[in-house]
Amino acid sequence: MAEALLGAVVNEAVAKVMSIAADQIILAWGFKKQLKKLEEKEIKNTSVKLWLERLEDVAYEAVDVLDEFAYEILRRKVEIRNQILRKMANKIKDILTSLDDLNNLASQFGLQQRAIDPITPVPAYGGPKLETISYHGHSNIVGRKHDVSKVVNLLVNPKDKQVVSVVPIVGMAGLGKTTLAKLVHDDLNAKTLFDVKFWRILKEMLEHFTIDQISIPQNKNAMVEKLKQKIEGAKGGKDQIKYLLVLDTVWDVTEWEDLKFCLEGISTNGGNGVIVTTRKEDVASTVQARSNQWHQPEKLEDEECWSIIKERALRDSPISHELEPIGKEIAKQCQGVPLVANVIGGLMSNIELSPRAWLEIQRSGVWGSPESVLKVERVLKLSFDRLSSPYLKKCFAYCAMFPKDYCFKKEDLIQLWMAEGFLGSSMAMVDNGNKYLNELLSNSLFQNVTRDTCGNILTFKMHDSVHDLSLSVSKFDALIFRENSTPITNECSQIMLTIVAPKLYSLFSEINVFKKLSKSFKFKRLRVLKLVGAYYIFELPDSLGELKHLRYLDISRTSIKALPKSSTKLCHLQTLRLLGLVTFTFPDGLENLMSLKHLYFDSQELQSDNIGNLTCLQTLPVFYEIRHLRCVRNKQEANGANLHLKEKLCELKFDFIGSYSDKSEDVMESLQPHSNLQSLTVSCYKGNSFPSWMLRPVGDCGLFLLNNLMELSLFYCDNCESLPPLGQLQNLQFLNLKDLRKVKGMGNEFYCNQGIDDMNKVIKVFPALKKFTLSGMEGLEEWTAMSATKTIMFPCLEELNMWDCPLLKSVPLTGQYLSLESLGISGCRTLSKIGDGLSTPTCLKELDLTHLNINSIPDLKVFSSLQNLSIQSCNELEVIPITGKCSSLESLGILFCKKLSKIGDGLSTSTSLKILDLRYCLNLSLIPKLEGFSSLQYLSIQGCNELEVLPITGRCSSLENLCIFKCKKLSKIGDGLSTFTYLKDLDLHNCPNLKPITSLDGLSSLTELKLDNFQGIEALPEWLGNLSSLRRLHIGSCSKLMYLPSVDVMRSLSRLQEISIAYCPQLETR
Repeated sequence: MAEALLGAVVNEAVAKVMSIAADQIILAWGFKKQLKKLEEKEIKNTSVKLWLERLEDVAYEAVDVLDEFAYEILRRKVEIRNQILRKMANKIKDILTSLDDLNNLASQFGLQQRAIDPITPVPAYGGPKLETISYHGHSNIVGRKHDVSKVVNLLVNPKDKQVVSVVPIVGMAGLGKTTLAKLVHDDLNAKTLFDVKFWRILKEMLEHFTIDQISIPQNKNAMVEKLKQKIEGAKGGKDQIKYLLVLDTVWDVTEWEDLKFCLEGISTNGGNGVIVTTRKEDVASTVQARSNQWHQPEKLEDEECWSIIKERALRDSPISHELEPIGKEIAKQCQGVPLVANVIGGLMSNIELSPRAWLEIQRSGVWGSPESVLKVERVLKLSFDRLSSPYLKKCFAYCAMFPKDYCFKKEDLIQLWMAEGFLGSSMAMVDNGNKYLNELLSNSLFQNVTRDTCGNILTFKMHDSVHDLSLSVSKFDALIFRENSTPITNECSQIMLTIVAPKLYSLFSEINVFKKLSKSFKFKRLRVLKLVGAYYIFELPDSLGELKHLRYLDISRTSIKALPKSSTKLCHLQTLRLLGLVTFTFPDGLENLMSLKHLYFDSQELQSDNIGNLTCLQTLPVFYEIRHLRCVRNKQEANGANLHLKEKLCELKFDFIGSYSDKSEDVMESLQPHSNLQSLTVSCYKGNSFPSWMLRPVGDCGLFLLNNLMELSLFYCDNCESLPPLGQLQNLQFLNLKDLRKVKGMGNEFYCNQGIDDMNKVIKVFPALKKFTLSGMEGLEEWTAMSATKTIMFPCLEELNMWDCPLLKSVPLTGQYLSLESLGISGCRTLSKIGDGLSTPTCLKELDLTHLNINSIPDLKVFSSLQNLSIQSCNELEVIPITGKCSSLESLGILFCKKLSKIGDGLSTSTSLKILDLRYCLNLSLIPKLEGFSSLQYLSIQGCNELEVLPITGRCSSLENLCIFKCKKLSKIGDGLSTFTYLKDLDLHNCPNLKPITSLDGLSSLTELKLDNFQGIEALPEWLGNLSSLRRLHIGSCSKLMYLPSVDVMRSLSRLQEISIAYCPQLETR
């Protein structure tokens, strides 16, 4: 199927050679329409295949000749000498001869010449006009609620009590197995049922296994050790945790039993879960914990498929009465497969909204007969065939070079497309790349999109079936060397490389491929050289400068310390990536790289003219960071960056570390960015004031230069005494101010830089801000509200954090923060009250108060949406006022509040509570009755010396962890420990008035028991054998303990794995 890309190759050749070539090129292009037909079907005639391959070879040769001609012009910068012209003319003559031969052969295969359209250069993107696309999150997924509920139930409530519950999700390609696993993962994450969660692709059992990007060796012991390290790091003081592991796309289970044994040994407490997604029923049958434990997602109903298609195809447009019945028929043909519905919907979004166009889709031959099984591959191929240009098809097919489930980075992929010549040769290459990418996304050929805070696309992936399609249509002259290649495959690849080298366009290598090659070896056509992670490459050969066609060079994370001098001859080089190099020196003559558009480096200093050399960049990438601004000598040098002309620049970071204030202000003033900037970070700026371009409106419109800014971070600007009037930035969503130590106040000047002329005018302050963080503001004393009578402040603010502002006296919580969901205040010790306005935001979900001297907080009854409340080290706080119902509260933690004596009775109504953690509240003598708390999972009471009774009544059916530590007066726990029938982890420590040993009988789910410092225990009872699930037993500092249960009882504890007895002197003497 590689002939699908032929049109793009020939079109590129024709466009480039037209200025020099002759009638033969036009004759070849006369077959354009028939070539397009050939692209859409698989060619079986061997002679035609050979003819097409030869035509493609000639086309590539034509491109290379013109590319070499352009190289000579760029390199010499003078009139081309006659010998160069003669050399090029001879090459073109050979190409024309080859084309003439191909034209003569064409008639033998039934190809007939037709009149042709005018030939133009490689065009700017001419595809469908795409609106801004909102790619689908979980809210757009239909028909899976029942599936989610069923898988969650299989994991959380297995029929057999097992250490690891394994639930396979099995089904055909495109059915949504991975999507379902993600929905289950997120559902369990919201319910906080698992402490640690891993999601990893496992194509082949134990041969490619990673945990949080850490490679796991094939040796099982080493693998288990790595897993244990990850889990230990996540314990956070807990003795046992529960993990959820998702193994996505499993094909081979030859070593499943060994892996399962390892997983069971990592966390033996039980309640751990593993989800396995696979297409193969034999895999599901092998890994399931018990028979009928797997889940096969149902196919979607026709109406559900129609809802997907309608949303993708129409977006917000209304559906006409003519289109709806056609659309519903198309939905039926999807046969309930979500991937097909998504792809078809994406395809239909790029065609005319007419019955004729939709009927063409419905009647397409890809569906087969109504009785036949739908071939997903045929539908995907239809979507590919309908892509708007041959160049876009090449961009898609190029992705076959990457492995399945590869996480593509948008910038990198577009630059690779650019290097291969798929995006033309104009200044609009990046724009073309973005538009191509959007069309592929709209056709569902990419998925799993991630974005930055400004909404820009960062990464995405391909569905496995889509990747299979890209493999079937691709035919690229590229070779890839993996670091873990076997000696045999390495040797084969080396031989292959030597053979195909003259035609090679791309080389990806994780090994030192140059070490194995002959010194006379040459890559004549190489356009892409990507050596990322090839740690054993220490230098590049001098012949690098002979790569006349090279446009993309990436030596990130290698051991290369310098580029060879010859690299300055790479006149076509567009992208140079130098990330993660410990030490690196640029060669002299960097300015000779006249085509360089994208330069990436991190900790290195640009030599020579430093920042002035950036003028050789025609455009900057979407993100750019300028470090080591201390090395910029004056504002003229800073002006050389021409940042105000970089209209494509969306994200910018300035790092002034080590600079001095006498030049910082001039340099910063000269680094004015373009008004399109969306994200700005300024770090270690030493000027006394911020530059004027951050302060002033532009012209008479009243809009600020940075009005498109969505994210602003100001860090360690030690000398600045005031802030810019940021409140008028209309699109600012994220604001982070850190360590601006001389700023003493934030008032009117922070919101607006002009006087208030009209007292009746409504002023909006920070109209779009969603998250505001203040930290390390050591000099900040006052933060006041806008003094105008009609002011709307922070109408969209969702998260507010104030950390380590020791002199801050007040916070303007005026009652207008109606969108506030999360509030965190820590280390603001001068703050005596939070403000009555805090009572207003009924949507508040998270409240975290730490290291404050406040003596009161608002009544929690007003926070109807509050889910998590944490109060720590507020030593003046005496009462937690809860006078009404807190039905949404799920987590309550009160720690180290020395004067706290009362928690309001409203806590008794918090029946959604899952976590209750009270620690070292030394005056707390009474807590409200906890009755019928069916959701409570974790209860910890530590260091509450005055507490005498823990008033839990009724059966806490979800309670799994109970820890009581150093409660010296505690003598009673509700109706007794025996009511906690689902308890798994019990830790009782130094509670001298508590008699725990009389009430443990019947805790059949208990897996871990710790009893420490109980002086009244003389013997462990015989009924200890009833604790059938017990795995770990720890007894410590029980000075009177003399007897253990009988040998038969201890042997009956068949699951007991660990027993620890320490500091029990009476027992030891026996």
